[in-house]
Amino acid sequence: MCGVFLVPIIKSISRLAIRAASGRFDHKESGSSIYGLDHGRLHLLLPPPMWMNMGYWKRGTDNPTTMADACRKLLDEVLCTAGFSSKGDSIDDSLTRKRTRSLIDLGFGCGDQVIYLMGVGAVKPNDRFWHSGIGPAFDSYIGITLDRNQFQYAECHVNRMIAKDQSLKSSHQQINGSYIEPDIRLFCADAGNPQAWTQELKESVAHAVANKHEKWALALDTAYHFSPSRWAVINHSCRVLDASFMGFDLCLSPGASLGQMILLRCLTTLLGAPWANFVTPQVYEAKLIEAGYSKEAILIRDISELVFAPLAMYLEQQNQRMQMIGMSIGSFNVAKLMFRWWAKSGIVKGVIIVARKS
Repeated sequence: MCGVFLVPIIKSISRLAIRAASGRFDHKESGSSIYGLDHGRLHLLLPPPMWMNMGYWKRGTDNPTTMADACRKLLDEVLCTAGFSSKGDSIDDSLTRKRTRSLIDLGFGCGDQVIYLMGVGAVKPNDRFWHSGIGPAFDSYIGITLDRNQFQYAECHVNRMIAKDQSLKSSHQQINGSYIEPDIRLFCADAGNPQAWTQELKESVAHAVANKHEKWALALDTAYHFSPSRWAVINHSCRVLDASFMGFDLCLSPGASLGQMILLRCLTTLLGAPWANFVTPQVYEAKLIEAGYSKEAILIRDISELVFAPLAMYLEQQNQRMQMIGMSIGSFNVAKLMFRWWAKSGIVKGVIIVARKS
């Protein structure tokens, strides 16, 4: 561990020695100092929220000002469109007894989404935009992600949160005075390829959806990454799991020109998003019907205007803020330009998808 601290010290001493030897040691004359703006990093609040999706940048008094807030609002908007109220009950639920629900989360990121969906508590103490209206808790949750680093981070984060959060006892059902721990299971696997799931994962999914009133599959800003396409897991959700489907996804504009499509195809290759996933909303609907969902139970809602342009603006502003202390958003600068192009050209549509099983 000592080497971690010695390296920057040695570098600083070396720079000072070189400056002294060259006669450039006068800070007053050069206008510089030993530290510059580096100490700004000492004031960063860590660990940060680790939400990651394009966000829903709704206008108005509750306009999000942080990435975490916008990401959370996108999830809220998907849930609301799917028929969930902020209190965690289905809007169309006319039964007096509690309806049981299970969720298969196809790409859960670093765990913040898991904690929010299961009503565990505030994702981070320093997330000042956290609110008490926790999203609808599900009785069973299965999360699947392909990224090993994100899986390990999420597993540690979620387990730590469950263990330490004192509010759990009042947030979840208690029977005969005994506390029932949230039924959360996380797996590192290819969410888009059910045929490749391990036997343990298949059995866990089957157990999660068994005897539930409502079964849902969620793909929040993830399905367009599934290879070779999203359709395998959507077919599996409908035909095998008998589950409804909801998510935020990308569609191709019906009016896209040949030149735009060629450029977009090049970009999607760099993004790791198979071209087979870029279809028009009309084709998307037809694929859902082919999977087994009825046309009347399908909703495709375009929210592009509240996603791409404001996200590009946020990335620009965040980059400017970080540059003040000698940092930047790095490769997200390229994403910023792409989102700006999508907003201006309309070639890509950001849509909320809901397909309900009767």
